[in-house]
Amino acid sequence: MKSLDAFLPTYEFSTRHEVRVGVDPGRADRALREVTFKEVPLVRGLLLARGLGLRSAKETVLAAMVPRATVLEDVPGEGLILTLSGQFWRLRGRGPEPPATAVIDFRALPGSLATETRVHVPDPVSQRKFAQYWRVVRPFSAVIRMLVLRAAKRRAEAA
Repeated sequence: MKSLDAFLPTYEFSTRHEVRVGVDPGRADRALREVTFKEVPLVRGLLLARGLGLRSAKETVLAAMVPRATVLEDVPGEGLILTLSGQFWRLRGRGPEPPATAVIDFRALPGSLATETRVHVPDPVSQRKFAQYWRVVRPFSAVIRMLVLRAAKRRAEAA
């Protein structure tokens, strides 16, 4: 798989999370793709609180993300890279500011599962607004990512 630098080399905000797994990358990637909201009910609640709709407990977490995003790269056994564009700091509607671009990577590596998010915000006004949003959202985003990665680890190592 390509590095995130191939898709978003310039960014102002980022976060990365990783868990160690005792299985090969192919098995870890498969487990990550199969994690359902039933395995991570708190994630379902946090997405609902953000206004992203009630998800079925049987739906996989990554499948729920794909309709809102554009798939940049999907390599079974290695990972998935998605991109989203928008004014994430706004709950509703659009303002005059240019949108931000986010790239989200879910990757199976030898001995680990990782996710990284990078966000490029093109202008200073939007950067200030996004920074305020990020201070509030980032801890919840971290919880979501770690819960999903840990559920994938449990699933992969139990198989």
